[in-house]
Amino acid sequence: MELILKDLEVNYSLIRKMLIVTPFIGDKIVIWKKGSANDLMLRAILKLLNKNSQIIYTEDPMQVFAIYKKGDADSALVTNSIDEKGIPLDELFEKFNIYIPGICGAHISRGEEDFISIYQEGIDLFIENPEETAEYVSDNLPIFRGSIFIQKLMERSILKIEKAKDYSKFKEIIMNIYHQSL
Repeated sequence: MELILKDLEVNYSLIRKMLIVTPFIGDKIVIWKKGSANDLMLRAILKLLNKNSQIIYTEDPMQVFAIYKKGDADSALVTNSIDEKGIPLDELFEKFNIYIPGICGAHISRGEEDFISIYQEGIDLFIENPEETAEYVSDNLPIFRGSIFIQKLMERSILKIEKAKDYSKFKEIIMNIYHQSL
């Protein structure tokens, strides 16, 4: 999403099916951070569905599921490491024939072969030893995310380096939502 907002081409899709709306798209949806990628994508989906759900924002990503479980919202936008029951955002966009270049994508201006090789090596390491690899990732992230969280996220997502397809429809709707919020 950052790449799109910075008008950089997304060359590769890296992680798919990482974000889900659980258990469904309700009337009161809790998400992390107003103006975030999550917010823009949720508002795009709501626009496509012509649904006027109330969005509840929290600045603490760890509170999203808690607010939902407490009953203050009937649904939540979370990572698949928090809950498995839900609809991946990728699939919601696909229902409208809109391709999104993964929840995580890459812009590569040089060294494409090296990038692909190194990224694939990381995927292979995760497949071979998920616990140790998740611990390494957790220890090296600039923000705290526990290794169990990382491990579940990687196990439940689709990790695959693939050339991004035409995402112009996705970019158009996201940019419209973004400009409306300025």
